Amino acid sequence: TETHSLVGEHSPKILAFHKLTSSITFGATNFTPRRFENLIKFLLQLGFSFRSLEDITGTPAKDSLSITFDDGYIHLIESLPPLMERFNLKPTVFIPTDFIGRKNSWDYSSFLRSDQHLDVAQIRELSSIGVKFGSHGARHTDLTHCSANKLRTEMLGSKTTLEDILGQAVNSISYPFGRFNRNVIQAAAEAGYNYGFSMNFPGASDDDLCRGRFAVYAYDTHLSIQYKSQGGAFYQVERMKAAITNHLSYGTVLLNTLFRRS
Repeated sequence: TETHSLVGEHSPKILAFHKLTSSITFGATNFTPRRFENLIKFLLQLGFSFRSLEDITGTPAKDSLSITFDDGYIHLIESLPPLMERFNLKPTVFIPTDFIGRKNSWDYSSFLRSDQHLDVAQIRELSSIGVKFGSHGARHTDLTHCSANKLRTEMLGSKTTLEDILGQAVNSISYPFGRFNRNVIQAAAEAGYNYGFSMNFPGASDDDLCRGRFAVYAYDTHLSIQYKSQGGAFYQVERMKAAITNHLSYGTVLLNTLFRRS
């Protein structure tokens, strides 16, 4: 029988962002650079320090945080470097490799406003200043719906693509839509990943291939992010809110399944 230790308030503190742009965007995943900068200042005032994803998944200090970005949108090429330099951030960006340099047609809300993903040159540029990269699958598809062959392609194909671009090993994957099951975890292990990341809702754990993160959304406040980062009485409330918001993304999963876009 497979068992996983539950994610708790003393687990590694990992925040998951998506878009980082001042442009008007549809949905709850955008955070403006100014809001992000103010949040970083606030977290520093609380006594947090920022560590790389691999460092924090080892023996995390109580006051350490790691910053991640899912999807790898093009906004990061302008927004991220000055913030990294100013605050000594060590972010990890997860890339859906079939959409490198392309628009996010995997997202059905893109008909309202589409967003471009980082291209090869931009990925290499960010890597040169210390950004770490991981896989977000190939097609940004729900991996729990994949056949064994497709799952192997999603896992190993995306890993190989990124390694060819970066010239270095890629050891982590963020499961699209935060969705995973036993087959996904097994495929990640067989593909050679050391770490797999979801979100902090039931099923995520402290095991290396199904670790939880807290997504940060447009509606979040400094206080709600403090609860996510420090734990305490409202920690479980934030877990519940994150789970509800993340499940709203399942509309894209269903539409992709119906129209076989992924």
